Amino acid sequence: MPLQWGQDNPVKDSRFVRSGSQVFLFASSKCKRHFHNRLKPSKLTWTAMYRKQHKDIAAEAVKKRRRTTKKPYSRSVVGATLEVIKKRRTEKDEVRNAAWEAALRHVYTVVEITL
Repeated sequence: MPLQWGQDNPVKDSRFVRSGSQVFLFASSKCKRHFHNRLKPSKLTWTAMYRKQHKDIAAEAVKKRRRTTKKPYSRSVVGATLEVIKKRRTEKDEVRNAAWEAALRHVYTVVEITL
């Protein structure tokens, strides 16, 4: 059933029988005209075949557009400059853990004093 759009209605459809008993049903005279002029359905934008073949291309174009708009940049967090953040990224785990434990000890001492 080439070049069809929408539901099949056997009352309104135009029928063409090719030699070898091959039957073609056309939804409209537009479909019939394109078929007899040997126009490929995959090149006509309003056909289901065109939409099926070009579905992936449209999705890729959207993904590419999204990817190009995002540009990575580094910014400083409130209370810390960019240099401090970079320094903390490069420091080793032992140093970071020692600083964390020292901060916890300080908090525990402050809590004990207030109780």
